[in-house]
Amino acid sequence: MDVSALAHERLLVVEDEPLIAREIEALLEDEGATVFPAFSVSHAIRLIDASPLSAGVVDIRLGKDTAEPVCEALARQQVPFVFFTGQAEAVWKRWAASPVVSKPATAAAIVGAIKYTLAADKHDLLPSTAADPTIVDLDQRIADGEGRVARINRLIMQLQNDHFDTSVAEKLLLTMSASIELMLSHRRLLASPRWRTPTTFGTRR
Repeated sequence: MDVSALAHERLLVVEDEPLIAREIEALLEDEGATVFPAFSVSHAIRLIDASPLSAGVVDIRLGKDTAEPVCEALARQQVPFVFFTGQAEAVWKRWAASPVVSKPATAAAIVGAIKYTLAADKHDLLPSTAADPTIVDLDQRIADGEGRVARINRLIMQLQNDHFDTSVAEKLLLTMSASIELMLSHRRLLASPRWRTPTTFGTRR
């Protein structure tokens, strides 16, 4: 792998296990990045507020705390991030578009996920804070999702051409595609005359 894969990038690593933190820091520095290690929620937020960052690598659990405040702080600064965790099933739905690398992982998988995060459109990674999702039209959400899938697919192909590990991004693409299929099914159901005819339904008590 090119030793400059992450050259000039400024990466936050939020990990409370010292040994793992040191290993990740060494890996990313070997790839050319400047690393800002944080071992707690408060430490991470101070670094986010004080340092311009390219991306983050975040564990879900930090001692007794969760890293959600860290995710919130990164999103406010429009800094995308990767989850690196042994609890992949615990990722919050709000951050479902962020890549998840499960511990343990190869160096190639970690670097590939970070490269994807750095190259992807931030609108495809971070939740919108400008719109209330309850009033967003379903058709628009489907169109947005399809646009994201197309962009991610193109990005994966570009990264594959550069010989990066895209396995994490490919899993994310499958998840997003399945979500769009569910939305399409829901839309078809809503458009069905059966659902639009009041006499079809009885009153539940």
